[in-house]
Amino acid sequence: MFTNNPYAQGGWYNPANPLSINNGTWGSQSTPRPSVYGALPNAAPPSPPKILTFYFVSMNPNVLHSTVTGSQSQKYFDVTTNSPDIGASTVFKKAGQPFATIEWTSQPAVEIYGIVARQAAGRWMELSRDQSYRSIQVHGKWYAWVPRDKVYSLFTVGHNQPELMARVSRDADAIKLEITADAVQIGLLESVVVSTVLLHSGRNFG
Repeated sequence: MFTNNPYAQGGWYNPANPLSINNGTWGSQSTPRPSVYGALPNAAPPSPPKILTFYFVSMNPNVLHSTVTGSQSQKYFDVTTNSPDIGASTVFKKAGQPFATIEWTSQPAVEIYGIVARQAAGRWMELSRDQSYRSIQVHGKWYAWVPRDKVYSLFTVGHNQPELMARVSRDADAIKLEITADAVQIGLLESVVVSTVLLHSGRNFG
């Protein structure tokens, strides 16, 4: 989909790169080098992005049956799947109301109501030719899910420097979703939640 790999653009461990996330805390490397700001006495270093954290918990037995909570254990979403077999549907609910579905047919399909029209999941989360990332489009803008050391990171894609919008990791009991407040404000949260389920479903979706 893209000529430049956003993974390579974003980089990983580089103290001068604000997208460096492999060996540092998110945002901890965002202070510019003094030489840059020494020439701009009225400029202030940008603040690290505000991060919101969610957890996929109560996975029974996996993310296809789970609850998404906030940092204070407040429930935000429910994820339920009506059957483990081919032909099942995963339904996402917010405040008790469905907002997205994944149909697990031979060619899985996804729909996020009012955001992503029903289409093949592998088309919405298209795998790059070199299989190094998946691109998605939300609200007319492109993003890329990039895997690294069992962590999936979501970057903006375009002419500017890639911006880290979210990242997903997992441990034995939960899946951790970190997303910037800016990403939530522009309406990415629901798409990121659905993406997380696809990425951790253990199923082939193209």
